[in-house]
Amino acid sequence: YALKDTFASNMKKQNLIFMKKLIAKFSLMTALCAVAVSSVSCKDDKGSAKPTFTSALIGTYTPPYVSREAAGGETNDFYLTFEATWVDPENIPMIDLTAVMGFPIPMNTVLSLVEAMGSNIVKGGLVEVELKNDGSFGAKYHDLLIEGSDMSSILGALLAPQFGSETKQFPGSGSSVLPSDAVGYYTKDGKFYFTLSRSFLKGVASDMDIVTLLDGLLAQYPSIGIVSTEDYYAVPLKYTKENGVVKLYVDRDMMVPVMDVLAPLLGALGPDTTMGIDLGQVLKDLKEQTTAIEIAVRLK
Repeated sequence: YALKDTFASNMKKQNLIFMKKLIAKFSLMTALCAVAVSSVSCKDDKGSAKPTFTSALIGTYTPPYVSREAAGGETNDFYLTFEATWVDPENIPMIDLTAVMGFPIPMNTVLSLVEAMGSNIVKGGLVEVELKNDGSFGAKYHDLLIEGSDMSSILGALLAPQFGSETKQFPGSGSSVLPSDAVGYYTKDGKFYFTLSRSFLKGVASDMDIVTLLDGLLAQYPSIGIVSTEDYYAVPLKYTKENGVVKLYVDRDMMVPVMDVLAPLLGALGPDTTMGIDLGQVLKDLKEQTTAIEIAVRLK
């Protein structure tokens, strides 16, 4: 309970300017996986280069799409897929978006909206990803443009994303999105681990000790599967590689332990923080009313 109260109290301290800065810092990570969120340093403590390692995923990729036929025979292309199988397709739970849109919306409609937003961000923002043989990322991308710091500007940028015309490179002197040693990856036992450095997280928000909160959560809830070391946190993803296409994804079995942890934490947040949405109930409904979930991004 103390951890939940601390989480809620700290979250309420964040303002919209911080949200804008945070979204800017994570825009490249969103484009890479829209997945997530938690690196291996490109240098060790002595400043020497990291040793190379072997992985079937080393290479340079572009984001491909999955085409689906919609009502009326129209075909839509998705660069991020969010699929859920419902216990009762005729009675899908609602999400109360009255404060945002003026009325509640079925959860499958909201998930479709998230899928479309994520697809637009990956399509417009990500040009190329390189998985290097030292566990670091390389990428070419376009900046996500956010005009203002108010909530409507942020939501507008996500709903109808606009991108800068300049193709930027990560890492590179022209890239201000992330430090070069903030993110990384490794593969082990058939899983892809996306990593985020502790030092980067410590600098994200000076008034919120994210590292202490994460360490407390991982100590209390080891079942969520995040790997913690002295240098980084690593989030496991499943992957397949067929015909040159790498699918990185999480499924329901991986998500349920995280939902169990986040539901009471997010439920403790006040309506001013969550725009009136009961996020705890959303996660509870998603867990209890589905038999399968998959969130995936593909690289080719």
